[in-house]
Amino acid sequence: MVVREMVFSARFKKKFAYVTCALAALHFVLESAYTIFVGQSFLGYLPDCIADVLLLAGAYTLLKNPQATGIICGAWGFTLCLHYRTWAWRFEDYMDGALNQVQTGIMYVLACTMIISLFCFAISLVMSMPPHAREGD
Repeated sequence: MVVREMVFSARFKKKFAYVTCALAALHFVLESAYTIFVGQSFLGYLPDCIADVLLLAGAYTLLKNPQATGIICGAWGFTLCLHYRTWAWRFEDYMDGALNQVQTGIMYVLACTMIISLFCFAISLVMSMPPHAREGD
């Protein structure tokens, strides 16, 4: 009961929004560096930028109205799917022995980002549920 109240407090949501902003900024910097130094087309870079904009929009909305959890939930869901898909194709190539050393390192980084995205999506999904649904009524 105490954990449930903490997760849904306005204070927790504010902290969650700030953490989301920090993670979106970090993701943008790292993805931009990957695009510049490793090489990635704009078509590959665009979905990552969309994810970052969605995360920032969701965090901003949550800061303005702690009841508005839908945008941040959708943003984390999109980001989770993006991270999963970019990890999955590397993992398939890794299993086939066709992945170079740089991409293998990226695969491990993406496994971590996927776990973070999954965790944040789960939190935002539960936050988005109506209170009576969380109570099991």
